[in-house]
Amino acid sequence: MTQNGGQLAEAEATEQAREVWPEAEGFERVPGGWTFRVGAGYASVTDSGRVATYPQGTRGHTQRFMN
Repeated sequence: MTQNGGQLAEAEATEQAREVWPEAEGFERVPGGWTFRVGAGYASVTDSGRVATYPQGTRGHTQRFMN
């Protein structure tokens, strides 16, 4: 379930991300959702629950997916 202001809680973000990326780790809250490590890159899950399906090189790059 989401928490205050429609933000995705970390536990829910982790669960949704691991449906696509079982190896997801190192979750970090950013505006609009969460970024996390996958292999040698990063991906994200938005507060609406959309999970990035392609890894990016940096956390900053993956935040662009969220916009």
